[in-house]
Amino acid sequence: MGLTRRDFLKVSGVTALGTSLALSGLSYEELLSKAQEADQPINIVWTGNGWCGGNTIAFIDAMNPSVEDVVTGVYFNGKPITLRQPSIPDLGMINLVYHPILMPQDNMAYATMEMALNGELDPFVLVVEGTMFDEFGVYYKKPSGSFWCSAGRKPDGSVLLCDEFVFNLMKKAAAVVATGACATYGGIPATTNGLGQRSPTYAMGMLDDPYRGIYGFPYYVHQVYTQDLAPDIIDQDIYSVTNSPVNTSWPGPSYHWLSTAGLPIISIAADPPAGDWIMRTLVSAVLYLRGLGPNPADDLDVFNRPKFFYGNETHQNCPRAGFFAQGIFAYEFGDPQCTYSLGCKGTEANSPAPLLGWVGGVGGCTRGGVCIACTAPGFPDLYEPFYAPPNAPTIPSTTLFAAAAAAGIIVGVGSYAFSRRKRLPQMQGGKR
Repeated sequence: MGLTRRDFLKVSGVTALGTSLALSGLSYEELLSKAQEADQPINIVWTGNGWCGGNTIAFIDAMNPSVEDVVTGVYFNGKPITLRQPSIPDLGMINLVYHPILMPQDNMAYATMEMALNGELDPFVLVVEGTMFDEFGVYYKKPSGSFWCSAGRKPDGSVLLCDEFVFNLMKKAAAVVATGACATYGGIPATTNGLGQRSPTYAMGMLDDPYRGIYGFPYYVHQVYTQDLAPDIIDQDIYSVTNSPVNTSWPGPSYHWLSTAGLPIISIAADPPAGDWIMRTLVSAVLYLRGLGPNPADDLDVFNRPKFFYGNETHQNCPRAGFFAQGIFAYEFGDPQCTYSLGCKGTEANSPAPLLGWVGGVGGCTRGGVCIACTAPGFPDLYEPFYAPPNAPTIPSTTLFAAAAAAGIIVGVGSYAFSRRKRLPQMQGGKR
């Protein structure tokens, strides 16, 4: 039939997708039959904002499945071009419509936005890489005529702001996926230096970072609209477009925004995530939009991360966890024992990095180094200095306190709580 059981499991890859048969109530043969009937392409629009390109590099390094396994075609000058028959043909057509690095067409950003607004790309998945910026002066009034981030040019030669580009794509996207620490919760560009002081750009992720008091992009453009700061650009309330509730409850209002398919923003958090994490999450969204897989929203944690990757602490996936349980800790880098004593934040962050590795299961940030909690809101401010022992365990359990004592860490519960509290600025609607 062109797709073997082994290939299907390769696409599914992880538990949440592997259960799609049971959740959909279809047999294996029925699922393949439905997939073969899916002749309408699912389009992917990938935006780059305040970014380094690290997620793109990870994306093209994905191996299980790889880009060649999944992507069937690209767009050039507004026209679809079939590249080749993918290794998993029965997944259906998946086109990469726009990517600012992989498709170097300076004039295609505006054209892509217009196609999306006209419904020509429906249904499409919007992938956001990199931070967004305060272009419209909610927090900081920059000089007139200046801008922080440009996606390209409009036909009249004026700047197409990244904020405008992403805002308009969000209005029509069936699913929105934020990939990387910058795009999810703001990452390093949104650092507050541990003091609540932000850069003039007021960089932000797509989702709120409640620990640093940073609102996400959906709520930011909602503020721009309600304050009428950019009537010619932010001309609609992003929440009302898809009838999403404006809910400011913890962890923040941007978690409650919904796409046209009723999906919240999906977070692939890390700096950057491994390519397989990106690819499998995109595949899960495509399977859902095709009616073949479970709703991704049903398997997200409180910070909108897929539980099949972020359901366990990094520590729980670590091959050194046995040393931690015995209270045996490394004295210096290169020692085989638990690196909690050297600053590892694996007990404070969630990721499968030690278990799955990086490219093809080989390497990875924790295969010799310490976890710096780049998958968590609050990164990097709450986890610096990276290579110093933690003040105290995040969870005040008997086991962790005993481990801290064994590692030679002085634990002061009161001072620890105070130090964490003073580094957590409260969210405000106005200037900080």
